Formats: sequence, structure tokens, C-alpha cells
Amino acid sequence: MFTSEKSFQILKNKVSSFPSTLIVLGSGWNNILKDVEINFEIGYETLFGVKTTVPGHTGKLVVGKINKKQVTFMSGRIHMYEGYSGEEATLPIRVFAKAGIKKLILTAACGALNPKYGVGDFVILSDILTLFLALDNPLSGPQFIDVSEVFDIKMRNKARKICVNKSIPFHEGVYAYYHGPNYETPADKMALKILGADVCGMSTVPETLTARS
Repeated sequence: MFTSEKSFQILKNKVSSFPSTLIVLGSGWNNILKDVEINFEIGYETLFGVKTTVPGHTGKLVVGKINKKQVTFMSGRIHMYEGYSGEEATLPIRVFAKAGIKKLILTAACGALNPKYGVGDFVILSDILTLFLALDNPLSGPQFIDVSEVFDIKMRNKARKICVNKSIPFHEGVYAYYHGPNYETPADKMALKILGADVCGMSTVPETLTARS
């Protein structure tokens, strides 16, 4: 795996100007790329020195236009359950911060803990539960990061407004991180529900903390 500086230099040599918005496409979200007018793409192996092993994650960076807006897409992400450390799994976020990204939109497939949530429901995250992150915390180094408002309230309000205007049913809830690679046990799920989590998954939280740092 490359350093963030090496990956940034590779990207800088390939792309002259970089959009200010990055959207990470998690499991089930890659169909969005069908609607993108692609200007540039590069595989993770070339850019980061790593292959993604998760089915459905194509492992490439795409820069293009959608709805008349220039956007950068990550098609798939690097997970810690693939054997990477927290620092390695969040390498792309640090690289794109160097590239000038100002807005980060994370998408993912996750498991519902809240009995009111159904398969395929859209969830706007209001907070994260980090207790299970433990020694995988990608912030080894940066200290005392303020995460009292971990997700930008303006972006959450905008997402809520879009859902209402487009008649898209949605929930707002708390995402709990679970390392994997195995799924949660019944006891794990019970504990997470007691702690206030509505959904759980094996991504999103490390990237969120890194972006906030």
C-alpha cells in the first residue's frame, strides 16, 4: 500500500482539476455510475497500491459529471476486515483531503437493528457508535477530535429535504461500527440496540472519523 503523499502525487499527475465533492459508493450503489459522464478513472491498485476483495466493489476512482455537476466517485472502499489497519483503510480519505475535497458523502449497505426499519430503507445518519472500533481507530496520532456533531447538519437537512421532495421514505438513525469479517451475533445485536444503535455495519465510521480530523 502506498503512502498518502505518493497516492496524491499519482492523482495530481493524472487529474489537472479535482471536483470538491467526493461520493463513496458502497455495496449496492455502483449503478449510479451508469448515469455519470466519465472524464477519468483509475483503479485502486494503481492509485493506492491495493486491491479490494469485496464482491460488487469494482475498486476504482471515477471523476465525471452527473446532473451537470462535477463529482468524484469511489466505486467501492477498503475495509479493515480485508486485513488492513484503520490507517490503511482510510488512506483514500487523507489523499482526497490533500486534493481539496470539501464535501464527503458516504454510502453503504448496513444491517437494521431498529425493528421499524425494513430491507432497502434509506437511512440518514445522525450519529455513530464507535465503541467496537477499539484498536482499529484510524486516528492513532490525532488526539481529542471533536465529534459532537459528526455529520454536517446542513448536509443532513439537505438530504432530508430531497427525500421529502422526491417522496422517498427515510429514517434518521445511529450507525454502529462492527469490525467483521463475521456478522454480529444475537448478543452483539442486543447490546448495540441497548446502546442506542439503529443500524450496524463494517465501514463508514473509520472514514467519518478521519474526515472529521
